[in-house]
Amino acid sequence: MIAKEFEEFILREEKNFLTPARNLAVLIDTHNVDHAILVLSQISYTRVPVVTDQMKYVGTISLTDILSYQMKHDYSDEVFSSMDIVHMTKTDGERLGKDYTVTEVLHKLVEESFLPVVSEDGVFEGIITRKSILKAINSLMHNFSNEYEMRKI
Repeated sequence: MIAKEFEEFILREEKNFLTPARNLAVLIDTHNVDHAILVLSQISYTRVPVVTDQMKYVGTISLTDILSYQMKHDYSDEVFSSMDIVHMTKTDGERLGKDYTVTEVLHKLVEESFLPVVSEDGVFEGIITRKSILKAINSLMHNFSNEYEMRKI
């Protein structure tokens, strides 16, 4: 269990580690494969969130997901390139509710490069990246003693 003071300190950094949905590249589940490939090839991220046009979270998608789906199905290039990406979206990945704990974030980020944060009614709120959590932990390690006095017991 994480010490209460550590968790409080890290959660105060939330504005720095939770990237809001409005600041992210996302794909809409009805975008076609050609559009998704264009977006994924132009950004530095390997996987991006997929949402509905109402910002309801669907899952994530990567170029690998698209290519894997294409290899499993025998669609012509013309048909495949115009398909909605919802068919190849990974929907079973880890995610967080808005009431996440630092422990939950740390455990889930071991296997994921980012975690989507989704409200109770399914609205995509943003992501927490492994890099941003590491920065928050770095801040904890360097600045914790500025606010708290530690003593050995």
